[in-house]
Amino acid sequence: MPSLADHQELVGFFSYSRDDDEDSQGALSALRDRIQRELRGQLGRSPREFRLWQDKQAIGAGRLWQAEIETAIEQAVFFIPIITPTAVRSEFCRFEFEAFRAREQRLRRNDLIFPILYIRVPGLEDSVRRDADPVLKMIAQRQYVDWRAFRHRDVHSPAIGEAIEHLCTTIVEALTGPQRSEAELERLRRQEEYERAEAARRRQQEEEERREAEAERLRQEKEERARAEAERVWQEKEERDQAAAERVRHDTDSNR
Repeated sequence: MPSLADHQELVGFFSYSRDDDEDSQGALSALRDRIQRELRGQLGRSPREFRLWQDKQAIGAGRLWQAEIETAIEQAVFFIPIITPTAVRSEFCRFEFEAFRAREQRLRRNDLIFPILYIRVPGLEDSVRRDADPVLKMIAQRQYVDWRAFRHRDVHSPAIGEAIEHLCTTIVEALTGPQRSEAELERLRRQEEYERAEAARRRQQEEEERREAEAERLRQEKEERARAEAERVWQEKEERDQAAAERVRHDTDSNR
């Protein structure tokens, strides 16, 4: 069966936050360039036959952003999102991620997204927040590569070069592998349905546990208030009894 690598022109999509790129003085653009060169070499493609699309380079001044993105994603056969807190919150990055997920489904694949965790995202570490956010959930499901340790290194360093080579090998294997059979696609569909059901079950269980914990907290507070009220009533009675006894003693002493 034919593979995605058989396309006459191969296009990948590099999704990132421009703010992150500017803050890093163009480090992400440099990273995209090195990934593109490594992929081109591993695929044996000329620069005309392969490109890793980046909006900073591809969208001209005055062009409609969303239309250009949709066109680029419709051509792309794989997707590399750079995961940072800024990117996760960006409506543009989220649009790109979700648009390519739809493109991936049309290609009848579920292995064409290759996230790179570049800066720590707390939401990825919180199961409740992660399951409630479709993008965070997709990132976690794709077994992202953790490149946080590389953020402050030169993009041309040997360590980053080796990590890029390994990532590109994984991408090339996905692109050159045969298209999945109907049976395999059905198995993957059922697996996704099972994972969604499991996530929903976990959310329901966590919500029930939260409600039970809240009910227990309220019960304990009620018991504590009841104990405090009983202690107050008993204390007042003791004080009244002592006051009454003191009056009796005083009257007795006065009558002697």
